[in-house]
Amino acid sequence: MPNQGSLAITSRNGGDRWYGRVSIPETVAREAGFREGTRISARNEDGSIVIFQDDCGRIKFPGAKGRSFPRHSFEAATSTLGLSGTHLAQQTTKVEVVKGEIVIFVPHGYMAKDLKGRRKVRRDLPKPIRKSTDEIRVPRSTDFGTASTLMTDANRQGKAVRPMTLSQMIEELRKHGTTVKEMGPRLFKMNGTTASLADIQEACIKALGASDHDRIVLVLD
Repeated sequence: MPNQGSLAITSRNGGDRWYGRVSIPETVAREAGFREGTRISARNEDGSIVIFQDDCGRIKFPGAKGRSFPRHSFEAATSTLGLSGTHLAQQTTKVEVVKGEIVIFVPHGYMAKDLKGRRKVRRDLPKPIRKSTDEIRVPRSTDFGTASTLMTDANRQGKAVRPMTLSQMIEELRKHGTTVKEMGPRLFKMNGTTASLADIQEACIKALGASDHDRIVLVLD
């Protein structure tokens, strides 16, 4: 019968590996919009295998073979199809199309009991490639661990990062003739004007002539 598919379960290597063999009529595949070479995946619903088109699918939909009733036949691991590792001689089974997906009804007792452990198809996103000309994002203040990371990253790009504590920055400013008074933990007066940590760092960068290739990072004590 041309509108019926078939299913078989077989083993290899003495039962170490189990595979399911599926056969789908060409008329059914055409109705679902499946073409040779399309990537497909499988999921399980209510005692059936649902075959659907998936750009990241592990299975490549084969071409049809046969003259009278051409069929698309393929083989996949039972874990991929959600079948049990139990021998099943090839037999006809009901096949239908639902919303562009092919549903294959599995005989009772041949579906895997525990489907939670099935692996999902991974969709790895490409990692961005940092170019040597990319700018390093340097926070206004950091700790010693972060400063070490920034220094390592900068060295790879041929740049330099100088971590300095707040007391070192104030000392450098005073050497360059800037009057700095501490008014609180993060509040200062610089040449008589109220200043913040960011102001202290910017003044130190200007005083020492730091550039894009020679950056100063404030390391909090």
